[in-house]
Amino acid sequence: MLKWHDHYYVGESVRDESAVREKLDAGKPMPGIYLVTFSDNPHNILEIIPAVTLFQKTAARLCPEIVGMAKGMDEAMELVQMIVQTVYEETGDVLVEKYLKNR
Repeated sequence: MLKWHDHYYVGESVRDESAVREKLDAGKPMPGIYLVTFSDNPHNILEIIPAVTLFQKTAARLCPEIVGMAKGMDEAMELVQMIVQTVYEETGDVLVEKYLKNR
């Protein structure tokens, strides 16, 4: 089972996000869907991963907490930009993980 943030962001192009989430949780491949996750790398704030990689059970088990879902890489990058910008505007810092976990 994937770990989803309680208040994850969804890109405008994602239609029926609950159905997409159900399919991802069931381990079904979702081409064109990208997920924004917290980064395991301390030098990164967030990561973008193609949802099709979660078709592999080991990748799904290792997937960090999901904070966003988008259709296409461009929309995923816009989502990351919006998340970081929102955190910066509200806190004056880019501590995204801390902000989202205390939200």
